[in-house]
Amino acid sequence: MLGVLAWVMARIPLSVADPLAWCVAWVWWFILPIRRRLAADNLRRAFPAFDAPQVRRTLVRMMHDIVLSYIELVVFDRTGQASPAIGAELVPPGSLLIGAHSGAWDLGLLVAARAVPLATFVRTPSGRWAREKMASLRAKHGLLFLETGSTLADGYAALEAGRSLLLIQDQRLNKGIPSLFFGRPCKTSPALGVMWLKTQRPVFAVWQRRVGPGQHRFECQPFQMPEPTGDKEADVQAITDACNAYYEARIREEPSGWLWLHDRWR
Repeated sequence: MLGVLAWVMARIPLSVADPLAWCVAWVWWFILPIRRRLAADNLRRAFPAFDAPQVRRTLVRMMHDIVLSYIELVVFDRTGQASPAIGAELVPPGSLLIGAHSGAWDLGLLVAARAVPLATFVRTPSGRWAREKMASLRAKHGLLFLETGSTLADGYAALEAGRSLLLIQDQRLNKGIPSLFFGRPCKTSPALGVMWLKTQRPVFAVWQRRVGPGQHRFECQPFQMPEPTGDKEADVQAITDACNAYYEARIREEPSGWLWLHDRWR
């Protein structure tokens, strides 16, 4: 059933997909509000000045962009057509990249992998169809998924093999370290700090913005790392804090462009 749905979605004109995504977003808000309360609570705490209409507009646009991005993903898988990754040509093989759930993040991974030999840590999808679909996308577009159960050793191996490693830094990691994000501590992966202090690889930040239906800015730019002090624990903390500060600044520019559905601060 899901395969049939994906086949149909891949053939929907974007002029139709865009209003369809708006319809789904409004249905989510008014009829099937899955995680709506969590998203609204997260947004209000991050932006306390937002009134109820601003919260609604922001989250409905977020859901619209999510729905539209998955239609665009299957269209890309069929046609290979997508906006280029700006700045990806500057990334040397074996670099460290940091990313977040902004814009069309799954599409962005595949677009970046066309320009840069890329590996990334991901959670293995629980559903059979999703697992098989992602495996197919991985093989087709050359993206190496380090799935659930992979370790930093697998990340180091990918770097040594000439792949750049993308670390998704905006998910809650229960074994992570506390770091401020929108003024509240949240458990954040220390992997960037640990790996950079060990390898001194170039570091780039990846960000994505929707420009319009089927149009995105996939940006890749050098990330300024804090100067090491020799105190490993303090240095890892400073790097993790700098990463969260970077993504907080990007989200403040366009709040609807981030995934507020995460239980980020639990």
